[in-house]
Amino acid sequence: MPKTIASTSPLVQVPSPPADGGRPPVRRWTLMLFRAVVTGEAVLALGQAVLAGSFLSGHYAALDLHALNATATGLTAVAQAVAALLLWRPGGGPGWPLLASLALFGAEAGQIAMGYGRVLAVHVPLGVAIIACTVLMLVRAWRPTAAWTPSPRTESAGAAEGSTSEEGSA
Repeated sequence: MPKTIASTSPLVQVPSPPADGGRPPVRRWTLMLFRAVVTGEAVLALGQAVLAGSFLSGHYAALDLHALNATATGLTAVAQAVAALLLWRPGGGPGWPLLASLALFGAEAGQIAMGYGRVLAVHVPLGVAIIACTVLMLVRAWRPTAAWTPSPRTESAGAAEGSTSEEGSA
């Protein structure tokens, strides 16, 4: 039952915490925004590999498209970090997507620098790592919604309540 707080302003309804004692679920709009941006980032990153392969196959115009797509991928990584920030703070989600998105942006900035510098010994393996991490982020972003809300057990790691009978079923 919501509590009523009296003040000089009109009465404010404050929702009571969930019955199970955990955090409220993640706001759906922030999760959907994050999922959309991560999906776009993954498509662009996979497109980078296709364009690089096309260039190596002798389609030299693909190199210009590869450079253009690198810019789009970097800008989308910035949008992904913003979406992750919204997922975390007003959305009530975890903070790891923001840290991962910032790390991805840093890796992509280095990737772009290595590409223009023609340092292919770094550019190619870093590109593979970026695609692998982006696909991993995509998979994690599309987990079921219930997985985005921490259980009381994960929030109170080490507490006596969660360390007994639930361990065998986890």
